[in-house]
Amino acid sequence: MTVGQIRSVASGLSHNQPGDPARLADVLVAFAEAPNPPVRLPLGSDTVAAIEAKHAANQAIVAAWGSVSVSTTFAAG
Repeated sequence: MTVGQIRSVASGLSHNQPGDPARLADVLVAFAEAPNPPVRLPLGSDTVAAIEAKHAANQAIVAAWGSVSVSTTFAAG
């Protein structure tokens, strides 16, 4: 995505996003000082909901196709 495209997207935002910038700053400072932070830190209830939905969709795939997926493993010998 180009800078122009990002500006275009940003100008179309409602500026009523649910995130609190002051809370974000506090979290980022604590995150930077954490002794063992995760590689990725999802921030915001919308991000958490999107990740949970993705995990649920992946779990459904594994539930439906898991036996097929593991059937491709070499037989123990």
